[in-house]
Amino acid sequence: MPLMLVLVRNKEQAMTENNQQNEVTFYVDGKPYQGQAGDNLLSAMLSNKLNVPYFCWHPELGSIGACRQCAVTQYNDDSCQNGRLIMACMTPITQGMHIGLSDDYSADFRQQIISAMMTNHPHDCPVCAEGGECHLQDMTVMTGHSQRQFQGAKRTFSNQDLGPLIGHEMNRCITCYRCDRYYSDYAHGKDFAVYGSKNQVYFGRQQDGVLESEFAGNLVEVCPTGVFTDKPFSQHYSRKWDLQSSPSVCQGCSVGCNISVGERYGITRRIVNRYNHDINGYFLCDKGRFGFQYVNSATRIRQPQGFDIQPSLQHSNGNNGQASNSLSEKHIIGRLSRYKKQRFVAMGSASASIETNLALKHLFGSAQFCSGLTDAQTEQLAYFDGFNRRFGSDSVRDIEQCDWLLVVGEDLTQTSPRLALAVRQMANNVSKAKAAQLNVPQWQQQAVKTLATDMQAPIFQLTLGKNKLSDICAVNGYQSPADIVVSLAQLTAALTHPIEDSSVADDGSQQDFIQVALAALKNAQKPMLICGQSLAGSDHLSACEQLLHAMTRQGKAVKVCSVPNDVNSLGLYQYLDSDCLSIEQMLALSQAKSFDGMVVAEQSGQSFSKAQLQTMRDTFATIICLDYWHNPISESADVLLPVATFDESQGLVVNFQGKAQCFYPALTAKLPILPAWRYIKLIDEAMGNGHLSQPEHDANDNASLSLSRRLQPSEKQHLAHSLPTFWHRLKQLQSDFIDTDAYVRTGQWLLASRQTPRASGRTAMYANQSVHEPKSTIDLSSPFNFSMEGFISRENQAQQLSGEQQAAPPANAYSWAPGWNSNQSVSKYQTAPGQALNKPNAVVHIYDPTSGQSHPKHNQTHKHKVAKQTPPASQKSHGELNYLGSEAHIFADDAKGRLGFDFELLSPLPAAVISADIAQSLALENSSHLRLNWQDSALAKVMPAQTLQLFVCDEQANGCLLLLNSSWRQADITFANNHADIGAQLQLTAASAQQVDDYEQSLAAHLNNTQQQKAQLIADLKQQDQYIPIRLVAGGLDDS
Repeated sequence: MPLMLVLVRNKEQAMTENNQQNEVTFYVDGKPYQGQAGDNLLSAMLSNKLNVPYFCWHPELGSIGACRQCAVTQYNDDSCQNGRLIMACMTPITQGMHIGLSDDYSADFRQQIISAMMTNHPHDCPVCAEGGECHLQDMTVMTGHSQRQFQGAKRTFSNQDLGPLIGHEMNRCITCYRCDRYYSDYAHGKDFAVYGSKNQVYFGRQQDGVLESEFAGNLVEVCPTGVFTDKPFSQHYSRKWDLQSSPSVCQGCSVGCNISVGERYGITRRIVNRYNHDINGYFLCDKGRFGFQYVNSATRIRQPQGFDIQPSLQHSNGNNGQASNSLSEKHIIGRLSRYKKQRFVAMGSASASIETNLALKHLFGSAQFCSGLTDAQTEQLAYFDGFNRRFGSDSVRDIEQCDWLLVVGEDLTQTSPRLALAVRQMANNVSKAKAAQLNVPQWQQQAVKTLATDMQAPIFQLTLGKNKLSDICAVNGYQSPADIVVSLAQLTAALTHPIEDSSVADDGSQQDFIQVALAALKNAQKPMLICGQSLAGSDHLSACEQLLHAMTRQGKAVKVCSVPNDVNSLGLYQYLDSDCLSIEQMLALSQAKSFDGMVVAEQSGQSFSKAQLQTMRDTFATIICLDYWHNPISESADVLLPVATFDESQGLVVNFQGKAQCFYPALTAKLPILPAWRYIKLIDEAMGNGHLSQPEHDANDNASLSLSRRLQPSEKQHLAHSLPTFWHRLKQLQSDFIDTDAYVRTGQWLLASRQTPRASGRTAMYANQSVHEPKSTIDLSSPFNFSMEGFISRENQAQQLSGEQQAAPPANAYSWAPGWNSNQSVSKYQTAPGQALNKPNAVVHIYDPTSGQSHPKHNQTHKHKVAKQTPPASQKSHGELNYLGSEAHIFADDAKGRLGFDFELLSPLPAAVISADIAQSLALENSSHLRLNWQDSALAKVMPAQTLQLFVCDEQANGCLLLLNSSWRQADITFANNHADIGAQLQLTAASAQQVDDYEQSLAAHLNNTQQQKAQLIADLKQQDQYIPIRLVAGGLDDS
């Protein structure tokens, strides 16, 4: 058994034994149940899978007793006939307590509560977006309230416009206070509150406007009714029971949040949270919830480009004819075979799955495989890999439990928002610790909240400027990248020597930062450091490494959370070796005529400067691109092949912690769209030697293209000799992934269903295209059916399987339980509300922190950085511009997400943020707009002059200019910092009146155009509902 699994299972066993010692027995309707001492009664009853109605309580928000819906009767003993009403959520369980749940007394009271709520609730269930998954509907049925007797006029409210993502219908409110407790207390939002009193309580903003929190979308799932709704989903709506869903992994960043993707009529409609105790829990960020809309974009690549397409390859919406699959493949192979004599290099991507990247690398070889990373990015990932191997990387849940935190160079609220939400929970630990001292239960939310309002959590930041986490930090250090390195070095030195003897800078604020951080660190038991890739280069990572070693020598069990930029950055890095190429190395070889062409998969080109893009176009005679959206790389392609997006394909990605997770398709891609690795196999047949198809390479083929399946016994010996360390880890842990073949051998009815048992329209959906009902698409590579046939949940399936089929599916496609149609049904699948799932989602952890092994690439790129002794000099020139950077933004930086237009509308105005010292030296304090011009003609060519709105910030590093939503590429900005004298070459002047007018007119025209495009996209999607892609049974997903 792998050591990592042994450690995890020993930990789980210890937790189980500890829980058994704290268990108490209580009785509900005369039956004994077990619960944890000190837990509240509602949570204990739900843990025992009893159906108890409730509204205001939530596992993450605690108890406030606002709704009175969880009322039960408490008796003195089993012989007592008359009890008293208590609120289950506000009552701790005790040994031997007797509770009545189905007695008439409490049942009548709960029904009256519902009846009172309904006096003002509108009769709009048929048009409510929450219909079919409404917690209020479930609780109304559960309490037995079936008739409305109130005949009076209903109270009404005016609704607010909360932006393009969140709908607001205040008349449906039942005053449970969940929304305010989540938004204000949990997510620390500042622009949402409760107004009014008695029967006129209003939840919303002071005035119309976009909710400012990056987690506002969670109101959709937190609200038990339809007050807050998913607005994009409502604009192209389908009932929950009609959605075809699949378990997936968010592609927005490297956190790897678990999501459920819902599809209807061949169009992805929405994303909802899929519970994972250690990663995302109950909540997603808005980027993860709403950033999928690019998959439905009108500009998406849907047809091959670069050669004539045979009519047989084009499957039009309007007819049901299925072209010959062999002819389609033959045409593509024939076109690609023209390039067989050319020498190609392959380029992967940190946004592509493990299967796609490894297929490319296996086909072309290490010496002809480019990672799609720059030298600097590769070195940064080398540090991250080393950190995880030597210090371990904690989960999101562990971040919430740490007691000392230092964030270096990252604005987590914009780059990895789910981690920022965890940091905010860590800020609440001060009050929780004080509550524990006073024996106040943690679920007494209001009491815990008020205990330590004047106490600051030991959270520290070293960043370029103020961000949304600054308000909860004990000390914020706003410094340039060079000064951040200096501060880290001084903090490291102060750990070893008394601070008065160490070389502390003269800057008083810097010294205060070090002194306060050190004082807090002395008493810390679980310190943590968070770093990322926002700062260019790796000087700050080298300094972080020295600090981590110093903390370890001081006996601190420090953990590090290193946050890459992309969803599969660590997965890509794991199989790089010393022969693999960076972007700079690939372009150098292309200029030396070592390669004639390039095959690139799902690479956006964001890491390329304009000069590098031009070099790529000039030196490669042929560019074959596999992608689904137009970007600088795909627009330069000679041959463009349309590939499936994450909602149409299956694959593995590795998150920041080193957890490999599988995502599954929710819908079948419309031909000729195929998963990228399928096109790579066609390229292999056309230009290669059949490496991905020959029987003797089946083991590698399965490893690269079907890693989400268990490997067959016959493949193990070959894998042991042919795959690197990373794949050994996957091979050892193969039992954690589902054995799809076992399900196929025993019959497809053993698979889990993607559709709900109540899905409608199966025989009618295609009636306008064909009178013949097509058979459901066959999916042989996953444990899910494209139909309603099959098991609903993992628990339901495991109970009915035996022998080799005992392993349940890797995750539930959607959350549902009898009587529980809302997302609250997840409690039926948890060991206890807010705790781990009974059958956790399939995850493989690629790191074993006890082994101490380093990655070969890490040793090569990282060893010279360890020997570095002196940090760069601190930059203190007052009023002199010495650094040009970009200010991260959750929506503006998501180039793919902006294709859905909502993110485009939410992106801030193009702006420049300068420090107060620069504004004073250039006399820009009173200017509203700034004009940027490069004196150097070469820089001016790639970064043309632009006008930006100007903000002067006192809480920003001296000498820094940060650009927000600028037209300049980040790669070009990095190049300028490394090769130009920013202060001398970049001219900052106040914009003229004409330039400001042009700026505003351009923005107005862009806004109007975006709104029109959004309206047209919604209309087009509704029209597409009439023509659903049909995949006949000539091989299911394996046809082409």
